[in-house]
Amino acid sequence: MAVRDAFSAEEWRTVGAAPFLVGLYLVGASQSGPMGIVTEMLAAEKAVTLEASQPDGLPIVKEIEADLVAEVLTRDFGLIDGADETQARVLGELTLALALVKTQVPGLDSAFRAWLFHVAEHVARAAAEGQPGGRRLTGGHELDALHTLAGLLGVPR
Repeated sequence: MAVRDAFSAEEWRTVGAAPFLVGLYLVGASQSGPMGIVTEMLAAEKAVTLEASQPDGLPIVKEIEADLVAEVLTRDFGLIDGADETQARVLGELTLALALVKTQVPGLDSAFRAWLFHVAEHVARAAAEGQPGGRRLTGGHELDALHTLAGLLGVPR
């Protein structure tokens, strides 16, 4: 049975959005301009592709990738403005996705959460590399966002 079969179509869209929601949250925290937004969201997509290409990659991520390629899932999540309301909406949608995974496929829950934090770190590194003298996270906003995500995802930080 495919992982996606544990979810309704709407639930699966919510779960499939999770890595991009992580990226959106970091984009909203960093406010790095149009090119930075593109770089960071591409980093989220690259994290999905990398995990899906691994022989021992998470089955849930492999199915998310397959549905992105088949255009069953989307990468378009609307406005990225960093406003408090937008950031709260993104965290709310991510929380719903996490609850669905925990309820519907509990055996994948902790690994999926850990992988999502890896996505967050990947996006944050991409943002740092795009800054003058990059490759280090120096901005408080990005670090705060990573701490918030670590707490939400329940991963040690």
